[in-house]
Amino acid sequence: MLVLERKVPEKCVIVEEPEVAEIISSFINVKEEIRKRGFLIFIGERKGKEIVISTHGVGGPSTSLIINELVGNGVKLILRYGTAGSLNEKIKVGSYFIPIGVTHHDKSSLYQIIREDIMPALSPDLELAYKLYYFLKSQGLEVNYGTLFQSDDFYSESHLKFDDAVDMESGTIFLLSKLHGIRSASLLIIANYKGKWINYEEIYRRDSEKVLDFLINFV
Repeated sequence: MLVLERKVPEKCVIVEEPEVAEIISSFINVKEEIRKRGFLIFIGERKGKEIVISTHGVGGPSTSLIINELVGNGVKLILRYGTAGSLNEKIKVGSYFIPIGVTHHDKSSLYQIIREDIMPALSPDLELAYKLYYFLKSQGLEVNYGTLFQSDDFYSESHLKFDDAVDMESGTIFLLSKLHGIRSASLLIIANYKGKWINYEEIYRRDSEKVLDFLINFV
């Protein structure tokens, strides 16, 4: 394999940026750190339970690469803890968003995996997404759910009208999860709306312990 050459824990948090991976890793007991081909991976424990934190880069292709390697080395549950842009004025910057379905262009980067005229339904593991939603609510956090568009071009999204938010990876994660028979969901910080951005690293610092505790205790 290109990145991983060893077995890893079954539960995994994946994020876009190495800076975010480093923030989240500060809340676990790191046993091993892997830096290879632009990916950053932390393997460790939290409260005695094993977990892996990995970057996935930007967009479907790099996400596909690392997910296939993670699954090939033992991962069975993936939570993308990332960011998204709001397409709905009711979904506020700084809140959380859980996608329950993903749309995309028929000739997106997902086509190479599908290669047919059937467009698969791209959705998270229902139980994982449902329990995550209510857990965040119980913690007093603002969280919404709805449909998401997976984009392949960050600077060509002005035509999007029908979904609630946009990211560049969740559809790839859901599709590969179905193909591999694993569980996955996305928890997205709404980082911008119509050009208004926030410092989302502050939200990772505030909430990562909660998200990690949810994941290690999810059964």
